[in-house]
Amino acid sequence: MALKADICGMVLAAGFVRARILAPFDPVMDTPVPESYRTGAPSLLMAALPYGNLQDPAPPSAGGAYIARFAQRNYYREGVKQLQRLGAVFRAHYGGTKSDFRILCNSPVPEKPLARAAGLGVLGRNGLILTPEAGSLVIIAAMTLPFPLAQDRAEPALNPDHPFPWCENCDPVYPPCVAACPTGAARGDGTLERTRCIQWYASGHGDAVPQEIARRWGNRLYGCTDCQDACVYNQVPIRGVPSDEGPLPAYLDPVELGALSNEALKARFKGTAMGLSWLGPEGIRRNARLAAQSLLER
Repeated sequence: MALKADICGMVLAAGFVRARILAPFDPVMDTPVPESYRTGAPSLLMAALPYGNLQDPAPPSAGGAYIARFAQRNYYREGVKQLQRLGAVFRAHYGGTKSDFRILCNSPVPEKPLARAAGLGVLGRNGLILTPEAGSLVIIAAMTLPFPLAQDRAEPALNPDHPFPWCENCDPVYPPCVAACPTGAARGDGTLERTRCIQWYASGHGDAVPQEIARRWGNRLYGCTDCQDACVYNQVPIRGVPSDEGPLPAYLDPVELGALSNEALKARFKGTAMGLSWLGPEGIRRNARLAAQSLLER
């Protein structure tokens, strides 16, 4: 127990708001976990890194295309950086090799089922993991551990018989997250109709954005968080972890972005949350066009 307490204490000291252990690290859900992640890993450390909800600066007077809070820093890179640092500390204190402490963050591994199994949080109606400390305003990161630790229990339910126990006080037919979704993508059953989700398109998916979705795009350059903004667990002030990784302003000029070459866009967003390979310059340019059109129609 002392080893587990020490490890989780160091994780919290690094800026994570919650740390839990899943053990043994077996396929605990229907979605399979690749064998390469489970080999030599009797325990899995699950951690939640907060990005918070502090107020964004006012948009420029001429208008601007908005970047959601979760993308104003590269919190995935921050999570990986902190776990890499902690892995080095763990090796020095407890032994093992670098390959024993494998990091899972924005990875092919099904992070949400693992987070639920470890008690990192519960699934909300909007399909996101809710934590007591920071609501759903977190990114999930994990690291394999080469030694056995005691399993943490799943987060206790307010009502074990309710399919979404932390959402039982919301309207069961039309909860706030469903009402807030501008395109009707949120179903309220823990899933999204992805082809109606602005964030799905903003991440570079889809050959073209349907007109019905484009009309509701607003001034977003990247990120739609309306369902999160409406969630009662995100209404209290939540401070995000300080990070210098991939800083982006809250607003950018969409017309200027739309005129940049592919090379210039890659350079502009390299290392940021918008520099991911699946978005790419054309995805950014498409988002900028939609945001610019919305700003013109205001």
